[in-house]
Amino acid sequence: MSLFCSPVKKMTRITVDLIRKKSEHNDGILENLEEISLHQLNIQRIEVLGSCCKHLKILYLQNNLIPKIENLRKMKELVYLNLALNNVKLIEDLQSCESLEKLDLTINFIPIKNLEKSIDGLQNNHRLKQLFLSGNPCCEFKGYRKFVVGSLPWLESLDGKKISKSERILASQDLLTIKSELRKFAGQVDQKTEEDDDKFSAENRVKWHQEDLEEERRRKEEQEKAMFIKQPPDPLKEARKQMSKKVEYTPGGKLPAQRNMPRVKFEIKEDENGNVIATIHAPKYLDTSLIEVDIHPKWFQCIIKGKNLLLHTPEDVHPDKSKIQRLLHNGHLKITMPKASGKGVKSKIINKAATNTNPRKKARDLDLKERDRLAVDYKNIIKENNKKTSSIDESLHTGFLSLGRNYSALASAGDKEEEIDEIPDDLPDLM
Repeated sequence: MSLFCSPVKKMTRITVDLIRKKSEHNDGILENLEEISLHQLNIQRIEVLGSCCKHLKILYLQNNLIPKIENLRKMKELVYLNLALNNVKLIEDLQSCESLEKLDLTINFIPIKNLEKSIDGLQNNHRLKQLFLSGNPCCEFKGYRKFVVGSLPWLESLDGKKISKSERILASQDLLTIKSELRKFAGQVDQKTEEDDDKFSAENRVKWHQEDLEEERRRKEEQEKAMFIKQPPDPLKEARKQMSKKVEYTPGGKLPAQRNMPRVKFEIKEDENGNVIATIHAPKYLDTSLIEVDIHPKWFQCIIKGKNLLLHTPEDVHPDKSKIQRLLHNGHLKITMPKASGKGVKSKIINKAATNTNPRKKARDLDLKERDRLAVDYKNIIKENNKKTSSIDESLHTGFLSLGRNYSALASAGDKEEEIDEIPDDLPDLM
């Protein structure tokens, strides 16, 4: 497994969309973008940045798989470039980066034979103050520090260590001698040795990363297989699939069951010329190649986008004399089937598709109607209450009036009874 590469992330290319995503701190605006971080994305090439981010000052590209420094010539304002933990073998294409002050190439693959050429590539970067090359094969050369300090007298620190004036003077004095020693040492080192599978190199980094991706892919597949539970087939779906298929054969000459799997409207009627006319409301912009019609003496079927509409005819018809048309203005399908008897009748509709063939939709419509019927009209509830209270008051008032009348009548009747109950004086005594 690679030491510096994420085994999960795939190879990534630098695109405008990726840059906008990583520049959320600048509201995705690239024209005035000054800093961006593209680290740990397994990038293999530097691209797009020089053309769309010309005012970039800080660029983080560490821990990727970049083998070459390129496409940075237009970045005149670049101050800090971080390419640590990559596959760079040569410092190049930085001559135009006039404002470059800090360059980090820690743990790359710059060999001893490319050290002199790499340092020569920085001769135009007079503002360069900090340089990091530790962890590269070129650091194995004993005079590496003296050579870099003597070749770049404007450097202030190398590999995080400050350069003193005395060190700079001694390095400039011994520069020629160190150059000759470097060339001899580079010639002695065998750079053409075969790559060992366990050796840390630029090629093996890419190889290990690809192996990690393949291993991760296999692991995910095994995990998905382990978690996958095979579900039994849904009988309703299977029945719908079976009903949608074209009917090829009916055993015993029986009529096949009628069906409307595409759920389209249709009409079947007879005319005075002895024809049975079926009108199928096919979608207007549906390609005619997706419609198939099969006519039999007692029934016909129309397959629309793989779904079967099968209907019975009111009488036997002539399949070979039937006529099929596609109406241009609405896309409907018109099937004219002459009757076997040839008898014409007054034009009338024999069969017609229901406006709503979905039982769920029917139930929903009924539910909505019932809700509307039981709904309370909150806008007029006060008026209705006022009407009710006024009617109650009136009834109470009339009740009281009627009760008063009855009470007076009863009172008068009572007086009469009292008058009747009085015993006259001239009545004889009882025996």
